[in-house]
Amino acid sequence: MARTYQKRGGRIAVAPAPRKGVRLPPASKKKRGYEKESLRTRILRWVGILALCCIVATLAFVVGGYMGLVKAVENLDEVSAAPSHPTYIYSKPVGETEGSTRVIGTIFQGENRKTAALEDMTPSLLDALVAKEDERFREHAGVDLWGITRALWVDALVITGVRAGEDISGASTITQQYVKNAYLTGDPTLSRKLKEAAIAVELERKHEKDEILAMYLNTVYFGSNAYGVEAAAETYFNKSAEELSVGESAALIGLLWSPSALGADRDEATKQRNLVLDTMRHAGYITRQDHMEALDEALPDPWPKAPMVESGLTGPPITRDFAEFVREELVNRYGANTVLAGGLSVYTTLDLEAQVTAQERLYKPGGYLSNPENPDAALVSIEPETGHVTAMVGNRDEESRFNLVTQARRQPGSSFKPFALVAALEQGINPSTQFVSENKSYMVKDAEGNPEKWEVENYEKQEHGPISLEEALWLSDNSVFTDLVLNEGGRGLENGPEKVVDVANRLGVSTELDPHPTIALGTQEVSPLDMATAYATIANEGRKVTPTAIEKVVQNEGQDDEAVLYTAPREEGEQVIKPDVARKATEMMIGNVTQGIARKASLNDRPVAGKTGTSENFFDAWFLGFTPQLVTGIWMGYAEGGETLEGLLNIGGQQLGPLAPPPVIWQNYMQKVLEDEPIEKFEDIGVSQTLEPSDATAPSSPPGAAPPADAEPSVSTTPGSTPPQGVGSSPDPSIDPSIGGPPSG
Repeated sequence: MARTYQKRGGRIAVAPAPRKGVRLPPASKKKRGYEKESLRTRILRWVGILALCCIVATLAFVVGGYMGLVKAVENLDEVSAAPSHPTYIYSKPVGETEGSTRVIGTIFQGENRKTAALEDMTPSLLDALVAKEDERFREHAGVDLWGITRALWVDALVITGVRAGEDISGASTITQQYVKNAYLTGDPTLSRKLKEAAIAVELERKHEKDEILAMYLNTVYFGSNAYGVEAAAETYFNKSAEELSVGESAALIGLLWSPSALGADRDEATKQRNLVLDTMRHAGYITRQDHMEALDEALPDPWPKAPMVESGLTGPPITRDFAEFVREELVNRYGANTVLAGGLSVYTTLDLEAQVTAQERLYKPGGYLSNPENPDAALVSIEPETGHVTAMVGNRDEESRFNLVTQARRQPGSSFKPFALVAALEQGINPSTQFVSENKSYMVKDAEGNPEKWEVENYEKQEHGPISLEEALWLSDNSVFTDLVLNEGGRGLENGPEKVVDVANRLGVSTELDPHPTIALGTQEVSPLDMATAYATIANEGRKVTPTAIEKVVQNEGQDDEAVLYTAPREEGEQVIKPDVARKATEMMIGNVTQGIARKASLNDRPVAGKTGTSENFFDAWFLGFTPQLVTGIWMGYAEGGETLEGLLNIGGQQLGPLAPPPVIWQNYMQKVLEDEPIEKFEDIGVSQTLEPSDATAPSSPPGAAPPADAEPSVSTTPGSTPPQGVGSSPDPSIDPSIGGPPSG
């Protein structure tokens, strides 16, 4: 039978089949997978759309922000020098309330800013700036990406310890520095850095490279109250910027490293000038002949040659040294323009009662050095846990611009021996290790590497025979510490001179030191501030904190736009030596006061650790001591240098002069400053921390009288040494008329 097919549109009658249940087939797996994939696709599509919108919005925000900066740059060509109001510098409160602060300094605009047109700047000035500050300046477009990459790489090596001991690198270009000085603050925030970079790029687009150099030189601070290169040229050389020689240009650029310090220190300014000249020669900006001629050119004497009469800092003479220290910290942080433009209220760490006490004990009528013919002194106090500088006396002449605390470089003598002691403890040398104290001769190498005989002897040629390292510290024995550094008999330090330098730098001595065998005897010059910082690190169980004078900075205080620019963080400090090493060194320095030659520094029931020091030929005398709460360093000598203290100080032995030595001044000052403070003990110290009552030194008599002090046997003969070169009241501050209250208005 033929099969019949259904025709289109036709209908075939089919007999109905018996009705029974029909089972539908399961849904196709392929169909379900398709629906699931469609849902995922829809989700991804919406996520993509959302991400695209975010990207577009972000780009619009960035472009809009950048275009806003570009528009703003159109109005940045002229830097306003008009101050809103002076910058006020305040002490810590002298009473129970925050309002009991006193004005210790006022920074005002003054008439000490002078600029020069680009065509009036000698080319060597621009070349020196590029060579020192930004060697790739003429290659980048305002932000040096290669410099940033290199800096990040070096920083990573430093942080990981591969290049330990080096400073963290920076990568700010000259253009960025100009932007920060002229228009922004120095706040280390990401938004500020991004804004700085954006403005720098736009400035580079608008201006020629030399124009930017000129703008930078017209806004920076050169020290000695000179703002701008024309003011600096007149201040330091009494000539205009277009008349500067290569050496003079390099000298001005060198000042930018530390304007306040170098602006008053001719010798250090010469060293920095020479470094700039070396950089210029290496970069090809000057010939070898130009280089040699500039090196031979002496800086003016006096330095600066023609300082400005109008000062940008006023305030009570008693706090001038500290206020100058604050001003430099402010300029480094915010730039000269922000500081000069004013609007800042700066709250500092200065303890006004301690400051008044320091001045009274040193120079006021009845003070230890009140006679103008007496030697000069420097005193600085630091809280070891915070680094807060609480008192600073830097010169007898309260109008002087030279601060002996921060700017002087003097031989510390035996006060440097604790650094050799720390190095010995780090190498596992037991303080009971026996040495022989006697006058000795050594063969060492001089600066040219030639052998030279070195005679070492103790104070008044004393020989103590067999003694331990600990006893040698108490007696300040030169021969034992020389044996220690030179590893005589194999009982001393490996690589001794280098290790002593390493310890000193880690603890806080910033001076570049030469690893010569004489290093442990304190023959290389350092500042009193550096020495006090290093002792504070030991007192703080090996944690180094940065000395600071500022607790808080407020802009436009009391106004609608008031802003807190800075609040000092609670710094834990960097652990530069192990706590047990620091505690052991402290224990041995306590013995120097309880059993050694520094008994005149005893504070009876209050624990004291410290070390005396005198330099060769008795040009310098020191005492650096600390309690758990406070470190104080005192240096004594002549500010101009070259004069001996021989026969002037009453330190015992053949030295029975009319003046009290530093340990006695230290004791009298600290008794007054700490009289209302609780007595604290050094933790984990296993020895008696105070003198027995029968041995305790009674409180000093009035400052004019000098009770005898124990001898400091630290005078040594060093090879090739030369004399160090220098440079030139009521105890209640609330009633001292020289200290101002808060400014009205």
